[in-house]
Amino acid sequence: MAKVLLVEDENDLRELMAHEIEDMGYEVVVAQNGEEAIQRAARENPNVILSDINMPKMNGYQFRRELANRFPHLEHLPFVFVSAYADQTDIADGLIAGANHYVTKPIDFDALRGLLADLS
Repeated sequence: MAKVLLVEDENDLRELMAHEIEDMGYEVVVAQNGEEAIQRAARENPNVILSDINMPKMNGYQFRRELANRFPHLEHLPFVFVSAYADQTDIADGLIAGANHYVTKPIDFDALRGLLADLS
């Protein structure tokens, strides 16, 4: 079973996303911010990372950069930003920051299912 690291600071959305992704057949590991996600990624060896951008302590961009710097062997993991920032500049910035894909909120879970199937 593929493992997804879900990084989202909003409790209700994190719980909803975790439930939906589990229903798709994935194991889900959650983190509330980038700092926590760094530790989870190192311990849990996920197959895919889904990360919000706007989070306390360490935002998604910082998390992506720190993950690559501290754990180069994890840099190859498929990384998807999931954000309410939805204009073309935001999406381009996310891809330039190293994300493989960018999903906008509100989340289309059918589209996310297809994306996860392609990435895992």
